[in-house]
Amino acid sequence: MSSRLASGDTSLLAEMHATTSGLKVLATTIAVEDAEVARRAMGGHGFSAFSGLGRLYADFLPSATYEGDNFVLDQQVVRAALKSYTNLTTSANPSAVSLSPSTAYLRLLLSKQPAASSPSLESWNDAQTSIALLEWRAALVVREHAKTKNQADASVNQRVAKAVTEAFVAAQVGKIIDGLSTVGPAGVALKGETLAVTKRLLVLYLLTVVEGALVELYSFGLLRAGPVNAKESTDSARNLRLAIDALCRSLLSNAIGLTDAFGIDDWVLDSALGVYDGNVYNALWERAQAEPLNKTDVTNAYAKSIKHILERGNRQSKAQAKL
Repeated sequence: MSSRLASGDTSLLAEMHATTSGLKVLATTIAVEDAEVARRAMGGHGFSAFSGLGRLYADFLPSATYEGDNFVLDQQVVRAALKSYTNLTTSANPSAVSLSPSTAYLRLLLSKQPAASSPSLESWNDAQTSIALLEWRAALVVREHAKTKNQADASVNQRVAKAVTEAFVAAQVGKIIDGLSTVGPAGVALKGETLAVTKRLLVLYLLTVVEGALVELYSFGLLRAGPVNAKESTDSARNLRLAIDALCRSLLSNAIGLTDAFGIDDWVLDSALGVYDGNVYNALWERAQAEPLNKTDVTNAYAKSIKHILERGNRQSKAQAKL
């Protein structure tokens, strides 16, 4: 990119802007939402200041606004998607070759939409199942918006931008999975259990994205609804959720290793619940002992700022009681 700009070639600027806009929205939205999910998952400990999650959430929350407000960036992503759709559908000889990496999903519109399916548990473990569904969803959402943009519905920019970006990320994840066992630029190829765990983690990501897109997958006829009066489960998304559950269970024993792989040290994380040595309760106790508010049974602020208010309220309540 930088070499092209240096030579005066700005052809990739529009593609870069659309891609980074979508990724910024997706990354910051996930960070904010999942920080809150993590806090709730830890119960009372997550609510404690010693968990560090309150600080992380406060740090993440403004990211939805700075460096480009997410609602504004959504519009940029949608505008780029509609432009690519228009160029493709109005071309005398429409071809997937003309599409950029971020709009490659639109190539699917050059073929017939597949019949609605209800993937088996085994099919969900194949990354290509999720990738195909997410790309078809993006293509159909963009086409629908192009046809109805003069009478746009609620939150259309957010939905279209999310579908487009998730399809792009899913395609990249597919490429990552395909290349895990080959020697990359770093000269390392994953093998054995490391390869298997990494693949399962990436497939789990894809499945959770699909689960969040079920409304559109059903509404556009990409997934088939279950029978109404069946003797067994009528939930056609049950296999998807069973696959997610199975992957979560299989990755549970590797959760600490996967987390430590980020290499975030205790000083940066600043969380008693995330200490590297795993001595969570010792860390909580030490922080409680070091907290200035815990040095005395009654803090100095009580006598200075609270006691006189309570005493005044008590006197007033007694005076009113006599009346």
